[in-house]
Amino acid sequence: MAWLDVTKGWAILWVVYFHSFTCWMKPPSPIEPGFFQNVAQPELWTTPYSIFLSLARTFGIGLSQLGFHAVGLFLVASGFVLAQSAMRTISTRGKVSWGSWIVSRLARLYPMYWLAHLVYLLSPGEARLEPVDGRFLVSLTGLRFLSIDYNFFYLNAAWWYFCLILQLFALFPFLIWAYLRWGPARFLAATLAVGFLTRVFLLYLHPVSGQWVLGGCGLSRLPEFAFGMVLGGGYAQHPDRWERWLLQGRGFLAGLCLYPFALLVYQLPRGYVFVDFLTGVACFLVVAGASGFWAKVPILGSLLALAGSFSYGIYLVHQPYAIHFASFLQGQPATVALPCLMILVAGLALWGACLEKILHRWLTPPVAPASISP
Repeated sequence: MAWLDVTKGWAILWVVYFHSFTCWMKPPSPIEPGFFQNVAQPELWTTPYSIFLSLARTFGIGLSQLGFHAVGLFLVASGFVLAQSAMRTISTRGKVSWGSWIVSRLARLYPMYWLAHLVYLLSPGEARLEPVDGRFLVSLTGLRFLSIDYNFFYLNAAWWYFCLILQLFALFPFLIWAYLRWGPARFLAATLAVGFLTRVFLLYLHPVSGQWVLGGCGLSRLPEFAFGMVLGGGYAQHPDRWERWLLQGRGFLAGLCLYPFALLVYQLPRGYVFVDFLTGVACFLVVAGASGFWAKVPILGSLLALAGSFSYGIYLVHQPYAIHFASFLQGQPATVALPCLMILVAGLALWGACLEKILHRWLTPPVAPASISP
């Protein structure tokens, strides 16, 4: 599925750019009231050229500020990949060996996560915003919801996502059982209900730190993951039909129509209960829908797919570098800063991909050449 690697490639580069951009400047966010009025400043429109520049600037800032929506995209993509893989295994072998599955997942996740900690300790050129103390040991476990106010964003704020993925992977065997037992429609309805009720409880009935809603409690992000599972389950049974829907315009248009509505939900009372799900689904549909085109572009498609293949390593190491190097651009005009940010994004993507590739080669035993009988 080259299109899925391209989708993840765009998403991870968007995340790296978002973290770099917000260290260069902090303009209003498109999820805040009055964003268009404050950024576009229509009262200053005097010529067609000034209108064009204003709208282009507004679009660029808005797109740059929404990079955090890629988190929802990755949750949908994770559910998609795991569900379609499990469904194919069940259709060919009759069942999944969950013990082996869990071991393989942990073996995939933890070595690179631990290497990222070592890189943080040894590498120069990284932002070090907190001291290395006893919380480092908690961070190594990945259970960053322990004493969440002290550990969730410790050292590398991006690592909170690792804690969320651990929880969703732990739930996955039960989720796939429920999917097979109830069917996609009932399964999605039930998981949406669980996820939204969890958010209502954490936000309003028993208000707690927002970090629990962000991902400290895996159930709060279950809707995006479950939606991806429904897509993946359908894809496993009818791949051609689902690829046509996703990649030939209909999925893209559905996401494009959903996105403005999802942004408006930020402004509604109690809208935050639903907004992560809506933006995650819209983001996935738009980026995946466009990936069918980008995958066919020579060189660019291959580079995006390569970034997507190593998105895990890029995610784990990029943020301290992004904070450190982008901070030198503060006060610089866009004509200087934006090209530098693009170079920084490319360099951090290459660095993270190389680290993951090296680790993979080190952990993968060499394959002995096949003997040739006389």
